Amino acid sequence: MFRILAAALAATFCLCANAADVSGTASATFTNPQPTGGAIATTGVGTASFTWGARFTPVNQMDFAGTAFASNFESPFKLGTLAYFNGLSATGTVPNSVDLAVKLAFVDPLIPDVTSSFTLELLSTVNNSTPDANADFVKFSNVFSDTSFLIGSTTYRVKITGFENVVGDGFLVSDATQFHIREGSVASADLFAVVTSQTPAVPEPRSYVLMLTGLALVAGTSSRRRNTGAISVA
Repeated sequence: MFRILAAALAATFCLCANAADVSGTASATFTNPQPTGGAIATTGVGTASFTWGARFTPVNQMDFAGTAFASNFESPFKLGTLAYFNGLSATGTVPNSVDLAVKLAFVDPLIPDVTSSFTLELLSTVNNSTPDANADFVKFSNVFSDTSFLIGSTTYRVKITGFENVVGDGFLVSDATQFHIREGSVASADLFAVVTSQTPAVPEPRSYVLMLTGLALVAGTSSRRRNTGAISVA
């Protein structure tokens, strides 16, 4: 009897020790394509299926399928799968970026849903070379979410850690924040993130000084050029 009780207590302890810090379900929608208007054509804004392009068919398309997650703090977990079809489009008919609004619906701890927006740059290539060279790709401009949330007394953010497990006619180049898809092909990649207490790096004061100095020099040069031009014309 004592052995059975001890085994049961040990099993319970192991389950508690291995319990995830956060769990729930992840989903995402595409929002805020930029720029808009003119010849630029998009569909599916506010949904999990987004298309862009005009004049030629078929157009480009991205779909996001979320999934359940369970993870410890600072440990990557799968948000879902991003599928990309590299269609045809004419120059000037496509947006340069679209936001991926990721929603985490927490089951444990039981806190309000958290939505974090990450900007995906949409980079199209001219189709005049090899399939690899002609590949279009997406990459994240920001990996830290702007939104933060409390668990207990600690402030957390969602941080994108990158693409993994590419399936289909795609490949990774440079780093895991870029997802490349060959022209006329379909590929998918799993997107991973962490719930982290890290914060985005803030430029040091010296960086601000250098930036302001550079802006001042540019402004001074432009002013001198305008003055010289006025004198020359006269």
